[in-house]
Parts: sequence; structure tokens; C-alpha cells
Amino acid sequence: MANEVDYGFGGLMDDPEDYYPPTPPHKEEMFTMQNGKHITLRLVGASVTEAHIVWNGSKMVADFFEDEPARVRDRTVLELGAAAGLPSLVAAILGARKVVMTDYPDPDIVTVMQKNIDSCDETVEPRGRIAETVDAMGFVWGADSAPLLARLNPGPAPDASSPAQDTPSSERFDVLVLADLLFRHSEHGAMVKTIRETLRKTRDSVAYVFFTSYRPWKKELDMGFFDIAREQGFEVEQVSERRLDKPLFDNDPGDLDVQKTVRGFAVRWPAAACE
Repeated sequence: MANEVDYGFGGLMDDPEDYYPPTPPHKEEMFTMQNGKHITLRLVGASVTEAHIVWNGSKMVADFFEDEPARVRDRTVLELGAAAGLPSLVAAILGARKVVMTDYPDPDIVTVMQKNIDSCDETVEPRGRIAETVDAMGFVWGADSAPLLARLNPGPAPDASSPAQDTPSSERFDVLVLADLLFRHSEHGAMVKTIRETLRKTRDSVAYVFFTSYRPWKKELDMGFFDIAREQGFEVEQVSERRLDKPLFDNDPGDLDVQKTVRGFAVRWPAAACE
């Protein structure tokens, strides 16, 4: 109609260009091994999965491996919730045969993990060893673990109709790393499921679970992970405890001694379940 009025808002309701804050840029953190070697770690700028932090648990696992390199030397290693992948890189430097570094399948996180592998490879002789040893990939705890196991056995794609739990023990990982993941209480069952499907059934195969109760009032909920592990047939043993000089986060509420303490546990198959 000739007299029709346009009641459009002319862009009035559109968000301004700077309405949403920009994604924080990637950042770097330096970790120094006890032997003096420096490892540059790249991190995403922000992450809802907390992958933008080098957690104290991962640093303590790195030291734990360096204290006794035989824990990882010539062994296969899987890290869950790796973020920057520090324990994975240290395991590779110390001579692990194969390492698979995983975190939530966000392309940005996986890209950062791969950059850390490439950067580390440039500082370790012979060149190419770290890049060949360590794989980065996305993985959701509790999901089908066949793609993880396939990294140990390159070849045809795994049969989707064959459950991962049917994979022979010899084709599983010798060492698993779970560093500072236990605050995700709703995911404990999924983590244990992945351990069941990926940990080799030998007495010297072990899942190392290191963590701090960053929310001290939820310490018992953190420890609930080990109740689930025991219910699923695993043995649990504390293998490490260290009290740091200061907590990871300043001004957090709760018991400071708890926030400064990193505890490490070994989760293993019982002898009766081993092959």
C-alpha cells in the first residue's frame, strides 16, 4: 500500500560490534623440569573445560615421572583431560614408547596440544622423536575408546561393532594419567569406564590420579572417584603427597592447607583380573 508505514528498527536492536568481549588470546607458561630442561606450554585463552590452566596436579605428575623415569620409559601412556599436556610431554622426553594426549574435542584445545608437541620436538634430540611418539586428539570421557586404542595399533579402522572392552589387554595402555580432573564429580563414572577400557590388565599397569581439592568443602566428593573405582574392581593406593608453598588460586575460600596439598593415587587391576 502506498501509505504503508515501515515500522522496522533500522538496526536499532542489533548488537554493537564490540558488544561481546573478544576471546582471550592464547597464552604461554614455562615449566622447568628437575633436570633443568625448559618446556614452553601454550594454553587456550579461555575454556569452559578449564583447559586454560596448567594445574598443580599435572606439574606433580611430571615431577613424579622424573623422580623415577622407569614409570614411563618404553611404556605406552594415555593422558585424559590433558589441557597443555605437560605429563604427556615429560613422559615422551623420559623415553615413553607411545603417548596419546587427549582433551575435550574442541578444535582450539586440540590445536594447542599439537603446537606443544611440535614446540617440544624442536628442543629434544633427535628431532622428530617427540612428534613421532606423541599424538594429540579429542576425546570425551566415557565415549568409545576404540579410537584411542587404535593409536597403539595403526592399521585398518577399528570395527565399530566390536566393543572396546573386548580389545585384548596387550593392545591397551601401560600408564594412564588423570591430573586434576576429580572436581568434575558428575564425570567420575565416565572416567572409570575409560580406565576399564584402556588400561592393560597387568599388575605393573597403572592409572595415576593426582589432584588437589581446590574446593576443600567438597573434598569427600572428590574422593568419591575412588569409591567408584573400587566398585568397578580396581585397587587404589596412595603413592604421593606434597604440600606446596601456596595455593594455585589466590583468595579462594576454604582450608588453605587442603588447597596447597597435591595427592597422588595409583589405580590398578587386582591380581585376579590380570592376564
